[in-house]
Amino acid sequence: MKEQYGCEDLREIEAEWLRSYVVEMMRNGKAPRTIHRKISAYRTYVRFSKRQGLMDLDPTDSVALPKLSKRLPNVIPEHAMNELFQEEVFPSDWKGRRDRSVIALMYETGIRLSELIALETKDLVRDQSELRVFGKGNKERRVPLMKETIESVEEHLRMRPFKSRFLFVSDAGRSLYPSFVYRRVHHYLSLVSSLQKRSPHVLRHSFATHLLNRGAELNAVKDLLGHASLSSTEVYTHQSLARLKELHQDSPLNVRPTE
Repeated sequence: MKEQYGCEDLREIEAEWLRSYVVEMMRNGKAPRTIHRKISAYRTYVRFSKRQGLMDLDPTDSVALPKLSKRLPNVIPEHAMNELFQEEVFPSDWKGRRDRSVIALMYETGIRLSELIALETKDLVRDQSELRVFGKGNKERRVPLMKETIESVEEHLRMRPFKSRFLFVSDAGRSLYPSFVYRRVHHYLSLVSSLQKRSPHVLRHSFATHLLNRGAELNAVKDLLGHASLSSTEVYTHQSLARLKELHQDSPLNVRPTE
């Protein structure tokens, strides 16, 4: 920009120059996220300068940036999740029961990692087949559980050699922590998926996407995930639509007649 406009001071940059700079980057094939990042860097400098009393106006206010495409969440295929729970991949001791129960709960309920770690034994509402979850802002929600999952959790509690108010504990009997859960989830998902990202949050993505693929209402999925608004849940509809397009392309009915 210095060579093009002869600008020696970043405070002298004008909005018209920034608009030309954005157009130039687009012509050169720069990715939208790259363009956003460059303009955002200058916008940060402007905010600092305004706080210091060095600038009055923000020249980026009138700069239109290219639209960012939404990144689709990583999702484990449904058949892979079914394979994980059908095969004898979990050890038969209490640790194996714990690992199976942890992954089953995260995939079956879509709870966040922080919500899983905070679960206490009293949050398993057996008589109603529900799990009581406290989400962001300590907001409570009830999530239904399958009978098999409840039985798995209860068997794990009967087998584990430690007493704790928490529903799940580490190998040493202490409360869970994020890296411990990540390692266990990553290990088991690696057995059924080659997806590069195999984190606990992927189970949450898979939960929502698989429900929508099976016809669940968006509002119901929103409530189960504990989202405050539908905008956070709508990203999973893009994943479902992408999957539908993929299936359509692979369908034997999708054949153009020969002329």
